[in-house]
Amino acid sequence: MESHPRAKPAFLLALLLVLASGGRGEPAPEETTPRLMPVLGEVRKVLVRDDDTLLDVAFEHRLGFDAVARLNPGVDPWVPVPGTVVRLPTAVVLPEAEPTGLVLNVPEMRLYDFTVEPMEIFAAAVGDMADPSLLGDFQIGAKRKDPVWHVPASIRAEKPELPATVPAGPDNPLGSRWMTIGKTSYGIHGTNVRWSIGRMATHGCIRLYEDEVQRLFERVPSGTRVQLVYQPFKWGFAGDDLYLEVHPDLYSLRPDRLAEALRVPRAFGLLEQLDLERVWRAVDEAQGVPVRVGRLPPPDSSTTSTPTS
Repeated sequence: MESHPRAKPAFLLALLLVLASGGRGEPAPEETTPRLMPVLGEVRKVLVRDDDTLLDVAFEHRLGFDAVARLNPGVDPWVPVPGTVVRLPTAVVLPEAEPTGLVLNVPEMRLYDFTVEPMEIFAAAVGDMADPSLLGDFQIGAKRKDPVWHVPASIRAEKPELPATVPAGPDNPLGSRWMTIGKTSYGIHGTNVRWSIGRMATHGCIRLYEDEVQRLFERVPSGTRVQLVYQPFKWGFAGDDLYLEVHPDLYSLRPDRLAEALRVPRAFGLLEQLDLERVWRAVDEAQGVPVRVGRLPPPDSSTTSTPTS
């Protein structure tokens, strides 16, 4: 396997610290019993066309812009060379959550809809550092078509040129559909700025592409469960192979990245099954797609039983 010389000293130091501490860290509030989740889909590739940007590529395939840009670090996102091969983040590890209702994993900026079969995945925009998105277990509350935006005082303080209300229409940043998250002032809604999808671009709400939020609105009733989780590191399996999918720690809630990344395999006694340098590289690059980093032990292994999803 090709080595990663620049990362090796940092990797070894971080690994020593993890092993010395036992890999312990304060668990996130939403964490439950660790699970290995299945890997779904595969990374696809497309060619850049004349006058395309990576924003155009992301929109055409209904993906998030940041996810496409991170997976193609050598491609100029604004002026890519026509004919350039662009990889699409179309392979995923399911989040650690109950496969019911809606599940939004904030760091990956994707919403999973388990109300339909097969399950559908939507790219989303989430809250920025100043106004992070909610975390926790909620239900869909009130729903509205063509919502009027009652501009919060905090936003008007930032942008005093805004009116107190913005009627439905092309200038309304809520788009054509609104679904309240629980009894809060936040919601899942559309947008009049499609380029914001897949970015930290909201005041805490969840934005979807317009055609997708309209489809979701029609089939998801009030009372549907909504799980908002924060999982930058997702572990999965395909056959006997172990995969790690890493996303940026958007809100800096996981300062000990390697310890958090190793939480699931440590719980299953799988550390010896991993190529730890591949794990470190996946953590360091955070490309947002599943990366093979090890293999499950044979069924008769005396050290651990094969985890199930």
